[in-house]
Amino acid sequence: MKKSQKTSRTSQARASKGMMAWVQTERDFKDALLIVSLTINLFILCLWAALQVTTNYDDALVSFFFNR
Repeated sequence: MKKSQKTSRTSQARASKGMMAWVQTERDFKDALLIVSLTINLFILCLWAALQVTTNYDDALVSFFFNR
């Protein structure tokens, strides 16, 4: 009987570690996704600010988007 209790505890510990690993992996994925999103948003914000400050890039952007 003691052997089955030990096996049961061991399997519960393994299941618990597996669940903890899954939770940590999910958290790491969410953190990575948020970092990528933040980087893209900061790039767009800097680009928008540069376009608001100067008119040097207007002709280049118009020719890039509306090239005929």
